[in-house]
Amino acid sequence: MPQLTLTISHNINIDVINFKNLFSQIHEALRAVPNMDVNTAQSGVIQETFSYVGFDNPKATKVYLQLYWMENEERAVIKPVLGKTLLEILENNIVPEVVGQGLICIPRVRIANLGSLNQGYFIGGIINSTM
Repeated sequence: MPQLTLTISHNINIDVINFKNLFSQIHEALRAVPNMDVNTAQSGVIQETFSYVGFDNPKATKVYLQLYWMENEERAVIKPVLGKTLLEILENNIVPEVVGQGLICIPRVRIANLGSLNQGYFIGGIINSTM
């Protein structure tokens, strides 16, 4: 089950972006991935409430797409081509909308491994209390 998260900075007006069309194109591109069940893909957008890009240039933006999957040899081979395809989708869909708002947009794509099958994962935190 692939997971896609698009993180965008607080200074982008998201009302003018067609996310449904964007993720439709991304999911279509994922069909080329060996043994990828696109029907189980989970995608979403996170808009930051605070963003600090570069040296706090108010016109600089963050447009960062992350794809997490279970990696295997077949997928490792296709990763560079898929990364370029995903970047082109962002450049053709998000960049014009962001630049049209008078902002600077340099999108980024990350494809990362969720881990190995049957691999355990645990993360814990410290209990914060004032007693």
